[in-house]
Amino acid sequence: MTVESSKRDVTPPNATLTRIPPFVPRFSVVTVVAVITFALICVRAVMTADPYWDTLAYHWPFAARLGGICNADCFTMPTTSEYRYEGFPKLWHWLQGILWRLTGSPAQADVLAVAMVALVCGYLKSRFAVPLAWSWLGFLAIPETQIELTSTMIDLPLNAALTLAILVAVRMLVHGGTSNRADIALALAALFVAANSKFQLATVALLFWICIAALAAIQVASRSPRQRVLLFIALALAGSIVLTPKLLWNLYDFGNPFYPITLAIGPLHLPGQEPMLSSIAMSDAIVHWPGPLRWLASVLEFDAFRGRPQIWMLGQGDVLQSSPSFRMGGYFVAYVIAMVMVLIWSARNTKPGRLVLMTFAAITLLCACLPLSFESRYYSFWMLTLVSMVLALAHAPLFASTLQPTHRLAACGVVGIALVSVVSMTGAAYLKTERDSLANLIAPTNRLIAQIPDGATLCVLNRAREAILYSSVFHPNRHYRTKVLWGDEVDAACTVRLDTAKESVEHVR
Repeated sequence: MTVESSKRDVTPPNATLTRIPPFVPRFSVVTVVAVITFALICVRAVMTADPYWDTLAYHWPFAARLGGICNADCFTMPTTSEYRYEGFPKLWHWLQGILWRLTGSPAQADVLAVAMVALVCGYLKSRFAVPLAWSWLGFLAIPETQIELTSTMIDLPLNAALTLAILVAVRMLVHGGTSNRADIALALAALFVAANSKFQLATVALLFWICIAALAAIQVASRSPRQRVLLFIALALAGSIVLTPKLLWNLYDFGNPFYPITLAIGPLHLPGQEPMLSSIAMSDAIVHWPGPLRWLASVLEFDAFRGRPQIWMLGQGDVLQSSPSFRMGGYFVAYVIAMVMVLIWSARNTKPGRLVLMTFAAITLLCACLPLSFESRYYSFWMLTLVSMVLALAHAPLFASTLQPTHRLAACGVVGIALVSVVSMTGAAYLKTERDSLANLIAPTNRLIAQIPDGATLCVLNRAREAILYSSVFHPNRHYRTKVLWGDEVDAACTVRLDTAKESVEHVR
């Protein structure tokens, strides 16, 4: 049964009595706003460079090395980053490196995040009849999403990939015996991207795949129970191999699938170079709180705005660690509460809706218990899924009822109010193109690099996050090597030492 035919079969004849009046500008104005904001995001992604900490510290160095642009001899990262390069899954960084090689700029990698979110919007349109404009604006109303759409950070696109797989599972759950082969293949591809790009999402992706494999096996009516069990085992094993190649390689190479993260679970101790949970990753105010309580406080943005130069920042980390707002929040608490209320209200009227609600409850319990779940960007699939489910319940014929038009009005109203609120509260800071270009980021390094002789080994002191900007990859007419030091230690390989804090160059030999 197709989505179109189910609409004819399921929609009650009296549904038109509560349909939104035609004079309400729900399409024209919304479409214009969606197109304008999409254009602004794309221009910002293409024309500006991302100056965030992680981007310069290791996203660009990883992408440059994987894209064949700047190898380890060209730029040597700090020891910890080199360990991470050895052990971390890096598929998304490889994609960023390929795009860098094709376009000549690392800043162009930002469009990959836009493309992944657009793919989720496309799936919502194709399978749940959600207008593209509303899904785009629904995601844009999430502050963390709006910020990361124009950053090189990898969290948003990978969480969008997980959201896509969750939506496939939801469709399988509520749509019964319909052939889902194309959707299952799409889900596996999305999970492959997420699991092979970020450790934190690998186990989550594997769990989601197991659920999809179970649904696929259950829904094959033409097979016996034994055949269904064998099908489930085959799908689960095949998917596990596809989703965990880096983990298996790390287990073989380092004796630890999550290397360089040290793991200690009961009597099991796996060697690594850094702890899984570090106290410097969270506010001093919540360091002793249980993980689920930290997650809840972050989702509800409890005391999460104190001392910030902007109400929402990337990662919410631009405050002192002693502040309760350190790395907390990012979803907009009013948006969260309103969407949860609309979800419950919309889902309770139909059996498929109640299945969606139970699925979201299970995802919530999972997300609350994940390591470092309080940092919203790590597991933003929770908020992306919440918005997706509310819009699907409001638009899809699968969830048709006499109240659906009213639910649709409520869902779209919440999206519109939230988007206007976020844009107003941030001063549209993340829609503007008034941000440094790549040339502007590089310009301050030119004077110091002019003092570096060709053939030198330049050592950048004090773990400067901008160290990559001093490398020859951004000064293509020069020929020298760059190495990042943790502090002021002596390294025999250095011929020139650059202290970025003092803006001084010292020729060692």
